[in-house]
Amino acid sequence: MTIEHYIVFIGASAPLATELAAMKKRIANAHIVAPAVKKYEVGATRAAISLALINLFEQLGREGVHSEPARLSLWMYEPTSAEQFKDVWSAFGHSAWVETVPKDFLHKMKSTRLFIQERINVIRPLLHEVSNSAYANRNSSPLSLPLRNFDSPITADLKKYWYNDLSKSELSQKIKALKMRLLQTRVKDRGGFKDDKTLIFKPAEELHGTPHPTGAEHKSFACGRFRYGVALFPGFHYDVSAQKTSTIQCELKNSCGEPRLVKGEKRRYINIFPNDHLLPEK
Repeated sequence: MTIEHYIVFIGASAPLATELAAMKKRIANAHIVAPAVKKYEVGATRAAISLALINLFEQLGREGVHSEPARLSLWMYEPTSAEQFKDVWSAFGHSAWVETVPKDFLHKMKSTRLFIQERINVIRPLLHEVSNSAYANRNSSPLSLPLRNFDSPITADLKKYWYNDLSKSELSQKIKALKMRLLQTRVKDRGGFKDDKTLIFKPAEELHGTPHPTGAEHKSFACGRFRYGVALFPGFHYDVSAQKTSTIQCELKNSCGEPRLVKGEKRRYINIFPNDHLLPEK
């Protein structure tokens, strides 16, 4: 099966956008998202980040349903500051596999394209490791957890650039270590994992509801389909309940990060998707 690969480049100049478009013929089933920006917006600028996210949203919308093993990688020249990378990670970090192109290639169009083409061959097995956890073994994987609502040091670590510069074996060991930490929170008689708010996140057995919940923002849409560069299993979510009370007595956050006080709703449980979409909606 040919794997669909959405390749997003942030802050491409017009000549680079044209050069990157050529990868569509060189990488099987590639979808190139490299919108050209104005000269003063080249690089990981906020305007370029926003434009790339909008274009990805539109591309995914046009494609409709992608294949199960689809990939999403994000590329940019090395940021000029920590704040620039923080902005990129905030917009894309939990959905895409993030890579940087050496700043020595800035203004070198062909060299940039060749670097990305060669690097994609290196990250393919890394993405396979992530997919094996987040997709194939989703019921026991920390990589599929709702990062806003599963309150734990595990998700705090997953919100960081946790896979940066890891080899395939190092990545595999990192995922195994994260999984062991998650398994330590397992409540056997409830069939789920307990977070620091004593909520029980039980992987759902029946995958009803929307296959890929989108939320109201472009980021929510991307995070509803991908996690760290790999496709999420359609409809996968957690049945979430409280360990110590008959109803949920806390505040949750929706896929846009907005608070929702569930205490007054007297819910025995609620469905939470990996992108923190809450179902039923209020």
